[in-house]
Amino acid sequence: MAAVLVPAQSVNAATPSFHYAIKSGTPEWRSLSTHDAMVEAVQIPSATIARMSTEQLTTAVLNYPLLPDALAFNSVQEGVEAVAGRFTGLRELLRRPDAPAVLLDRYRKLDVGIPSTDTELQAGNRTLEAWKLESVFAQPQVLDAMSAGQLESLLRVGLEKYAAKQRHAEAYGEAGLEPTAVLLGRALGVREGWSWKQSQLLREGIQTVPGATRATVDAVRQHLTAPLARHEVTDGFSTQDSASTVYTPNGTAVSVTTMTYELSSAQITANNTYVDTTYPSATRERSSSRKYNCHSYAWYSTSTSNNRWMNTPGDDKYWQDGSYTRWQTPYVWFSSMKLSYASDDHSGIWVGTGSNVRSKWGQLGLMYHAWSYSPYNSSTTNSYFPS
Repeated sequence: MAAVLVPAQSVNAATPSFHYAIKSGTPEWRSLSTHDAMVEAVQIPSATIARMSTEQLTTAVLNYPLLPDALAFNSVQEGVEAVAGRFTGLRELLRRPDAPAVLLDRYRKLDVGIPSTDTELQAGNRTLEAWKLESVFAQPQVLDAMSAGQLESLLRVGLEKYAAKQRHAEAYGEAGLEPTAVLLGRALGVREGWSWKQSQLLREGIQTVPGATRATVDAVRQHLTAPLARHEVTDGFSTQDSASTVYTPNGTAVSVTTMTYELSSAQITANNTYVDTTYPSATRERSSSRKYNCHSYAWYSTSTSNNRWMNTPGDDKYWQDGSYTRWQTPYVWFSSMKLSYASDDHSGIWVGTGSNVRSKWGQLGLMYHAWSYSPYNSSTTNSYFPS
């Protein structure tokens, strides 16, 4: 099945609107049996992209049905890069020389307020829309192309959005402040000429060190007060408060992060609705959570009280130290083996002896799904059983 972007007006219109010919939640979408089929169905042909203005392309990217897939990865930055690798529209937007101006204008106009009449799902969707724009805007290709004046404007606008989100803390919570801080911190690094990759929050897009979000925003405020000084943001914020260690069955230490807070109820509702609508052939068994991820669930603990986040290469140690053996013929296939997506950064647990897997999708929910029906590249996988 193929789908193209259809303009509601002429592509030369000043303020066009677009819609995808196939949308999640429709019977046509539900007929797509693999993630690859979903990606293909909403791909924008290169010829169409070439005729689109950057304003039009920005609308198309922010409306891309699979953009929240980025939340399914072990870091938001990893997720955005994965989505860009699959979606021609996002790759092209990040190359456009006028993307900084268009995105800055969109950001100025972004209303992050939550009306009191909103349902929990509506409030959650508003937080998701803000996350989309801030996460795309925060990509280094865009920030590196900005002028000094644009960066200064972004820092001021971003502080306004941060303060507005704080006024609606029930919907945004601490996690909702993260994308604003990432955008601000990266912009500050570019403006002052230091590497924002020295901060885990700015590098990965998710706060695993307590106080990193607040410290980043404070650095931006200090810059606006003393613009000639450098206000570098690093990982030096009580790192030991969140760093933890778990062990493989053979006793090898694996570094993890103990996660100290959860998504807001509105964010959980919006994330749950996204996976339920976008992946209708999968079953969500637990709600969205930022407290544990796929590697932690598959290799460390399936408990509902798990609050450890494990990043690659930590999961690799479970087979590298001999705790697990890679399955291959003539071994008998059996249930509960660990599944590693070698062509992507994901882990799961086989259920039964068929083709179904149970895995945690990043900050999204715990899902029961066919091994090829998820946000991850399933072209190369390896299975492991206890040694």
